[in-house]
Amino acid sequence: MTELPLPGNNTYIYVKEAGQDKTPSGSLNKALIHVFETTSKRIGRAFDSEEAFAQLQKGVKYEDIVLQYSVPVNLVDHYTTKEKDGTFWTYVLCQVSASKDVPPIWDRGKNIDMNYNWTCLFRSIVPGVGQMSKGYVGEGVFTLVGETLLVGGAVGCYFLAEKQFEQMQSAVYGDQTYNSARTNYNTLKSTQSFLWGAAGALYILNFVRAFTLDPKSTSNLAVVPSVMSTPYTTAPTLGLTLKF
Repeated sequence: MTELPLPGNNTYIYVKEAGQDKTPSGSLNKALIHVFETTSKRIGRAFDSEEAFAQLQKGVKYEDIVLQYSVPVNLVDHYTTKEKDGTFWTYVLCQVSASKDVPPIWDRGKNIDMNYNWTCLFRSIVPGVGQMSKGYVGEGVFTLVGETLLVGGAVGCYFLAEKQFEQMQSAVYGDQTYNSARTNYNTLKSTQSFLWGAAGALYILNFVRAFTLDPKSTSNLAVVPSVMSTPYTTAPTLGLTLKF
């Protein structure tokens, strides 16, 4: 499924069209041409339907047609049915920009809403939550678990080092017990410093990633449009997806 813009962004609208042909690919191409035609008229751009359809039939990708004519169309989903007469109908749901001055979302990127970036940055006070908010659940969980382990390890090293320090104080200076406790103490303090440094670096990276990542969706459980078809009707629908 193609990535969608942030909810509430009125820069983009969704257009549903259909095409009929003797082959599934031909019906899909005709449906796309209809979307290109309506979009080009809406934004006031010239579009050669016959030439574009011939290119699609030859195997040219629709994304190349988008760039060639500067008509911002993004295919979201499609569904093909076969009729009794052997022909095929393909129904498409496309994302198109509401203005000729706005490029397609895959060129512009998802980092459109700066307020949302700042929101995710604030949420990253709890490590990983900012990444999860943008749909990167796996990375968010890794960050949260990693930060917990690093901080926990550093705290554990602190208490273990204190025990070794107590042994040093109760032992005779220079004997085997003292030397062993001192070696362990120094090792634990060095490990503690390393773990605190790693935890700090991961925490900072956590903020950076939360602010700069292109969102997959504004929620881990995302609502996405699709096309549902039955033998009697075809209509755009909404589905739920969990993004990792």
